[in-house]
Parts: sequence; C-alpha cells; structure tokens
Amino acid sequence: MRILVILLFAPMMVFSQEKTYQTMRLGIPETGKEPNSIKFAKEGIVIDEKLCFRYELKHNVFTEYGKSRNYYEITSLDGKLVFSGIIYQNEKREWEGMVSFPLIDKKGYKNSKIISRKDLILNLSSSQVINNDCTINLDNLKLFYEKSNENKEKNF
Repeated sequence: MRILVILLFAPMMVFSQEKTYQTMRLGIPETGKEPNSIKFAKEGIVIDEKLCFRYELKHNVFTEYGKSRNYYEITSLDGKLVFSGIIYQNEKREWEGMVSFPLIDKKGYKNSKIISRKDLILNLSSSQVINNDCTINLDNLKLFYEKSNENKEKNF
C-alpha cells in the first residue's frame, strides 16, 4: 500500500515542480545562433551541451550597489566577468534583481521579469545576446539593455 501511495503522488509532485517560462520578446534582430538548450549545472552554464560560463554566488559582500546578501557573477571560462547582479527584497518584501553588464559598461539594469541568473540567461539567449557558440553579441546586448531596462536611474 505504501508503494502505491508513493506512485500515485510522485507524478503530481513532478508536475507541480515543472515551470513554464516565458521570455520577453523585444524585437531584437535574430542572428541564427540562438541556443537550443540551456542547463544550469553545478560547474556552470551549459549551452547546447557545452560548458560556456561559470557561475558563482556570494553572500554578504559589498558591491557597487552597497552591501548585498545575494550577489552573483557570471564569467567566461577564462575568468572574464560577463555579467554580475544582486538579488534583494524591496520595501514591499518582493524580490528584485539589479544587473551590471561590464562588457558594454552598463550598470543599474532592472526588469520585473528578471530576478535571478536563470531569468537573465534565458532572456539574453532568447534575445539573441548569448549565442550557441558561447559568444556574446554586444550589439544585441546594448539593444537588450536599452529596450528592457525599467530602471529610471539608468547606469548609476
């Protein structure tokens, strides 16, 4: 009987954990290099079965935005900083994110649809910024920043 109960509830647990993710559509020019698959593995971000970026989460560090409990960095495999961000709760206790794009010298990016590194990477790849060959399209990154940044104090 115990096995039957587990078998009956296991599919519901898996179904309830699945999440459909809708990325932003910004009208950024397509490059034909959009990744087919993205995985967030322990060793980093895997695009089309190839390790492309490293990811590190740091706690209680001082950043350009002040002290942060949740700070992350996404680097190239050779250690160059590609993206960094913080995740925090605002005064309404809602989660928000703030991202920096050092490759184009932009800081202070906020978008209500982008809180975590996963949100960021999925939206960047669907916007033709992150390519399937592990490269970054800088022109599309600039367009992404300009078209989707909700922060009124841009690049503070």
